[in-house]
Amino acid sequence: MLPDLYYQCYQKLRELLKGIQQTATSPEVKPPRLRQDVLAAQRYFQQQIASLDSQDLDPAVESRMRSLQTEISKQFNLLSVDVTFLQAAKQPQTLQTRKQQITQRLQTLLSYCEAILRDGSRASGVESREEQS
Repeated sequence: MLPDLYYQCYQKLRELLKGIQQTATSPEVKPPRLRQDVLAAQRYFQQQIASLDSQDLDPAVESRMRSLQTEISKQFNLLSVDVTFLQAAKQPQTLQTRKQQITQRLQTLLSYCEAILRDGSRASGVESREEQS
């Protein structure tokens, strides 16, 4: 079971990532703005989520959370590098390739957030709206 604070933090991270995704997929993407948004989301993850006390979590949930948090941290580092490469790209084809890499990386991050939110809900016996339909 995920405590409310964890659940709220991951929901906020998911919303931040969706906002970055919108920025990254816009036709006129501005790399400096994208970098700023990525760094803000990464900072939020490090300061608000990675620092949460996990002693109250079920050991199985804690283990899975720790594993996913490690992966999220890695993906954020890679995303930051991807944005740097996007800023340096000059050719249209290179720009498109970099944008695709960023989009894929964001989708991976979103899938990790979804997995945590889904697993946390199931562990607590709460079904999501989609599962109830």
